[in-house]
Amino acid sequence: MPKSDDERLALIRTLLAIADGGSPHQPERELARARAEKLMLRHSLDEAAVRMTHEQAHEPVRVDTPMTGSWVLDRISLRSAVYAAFGCQALRVRRGTVTELVAFGFAADVSMATVLADSLEPQMLTEMAAHGGRPADKRAFAAGFTMVVARRLAAFYAEVLTEAESEGTSSALVVAERGARVGAAVAREFPHVRQSTRRLTGRGWDAGAQAGSRADIAVSGRKVGHGTNRAIGA
Repeated sequence: MPKSDDERLALIRTLLAIADGGSPHQPERELARARAEKLMLRHSLDEAAVRMTHEQAHEPVRVDTPMTGSWVLDRISLRSAVYAAFGCQALRVRRGTVTELVAFGFAADVSMATVLADSLEPQMLTEMAAHGGRPADKRAFAAGFTMVVARRLAAFYAEVLTEAESEGTSSALVVAERGARVGAAVAREFPHVRQSTRRLTGRGWDAGAQAGSRADIAVSGRKVGHGTNRAIGA
């Protein structure tokens, strides 16, 4: 395992080069992609520990995203689940006739989550359209897709934390502290958040869950083929 930031970044670049075609063997490319993504996530956690030690004044950022078009609630649910996997919190906010997704988190986490959500959202919408059925069926499909994607991300994140702890990095403490600071930022700006639940009556959940299990996920933001789901713990 590389000890310095420069060594780690050099290793990540090498792994990505292998994953992007540097090896003629698909299993080697898949393994390189998985290792690179774990190192990138670990790198973010290590930087967080340094910031909390030397830059206590650093605060979470807020990103407001207008949500327009169709299936707004389903898209918000997916994006919120992705943000949550990276230690961020997202709220649905109505401003007149406009619905916004307001996300809070540390800049690196928000950036990674946004890139990943931007990749997953069109995948979900494409799969929903292909599945067809009534609107209620499509909403159930989206819920199944979101649930499985969230589980895959949570499993991957837990695996990375376990590896970090085994190497003596107090990543769990870093994540807990960052989560508390993100929660405080949300409470300051939205002190009266109301929880809401949706009742799903359609029959698309199972199909959506299957689509979520095969969704292409790459923490680095690069496209990953359908055969590389193991990169995020499918």
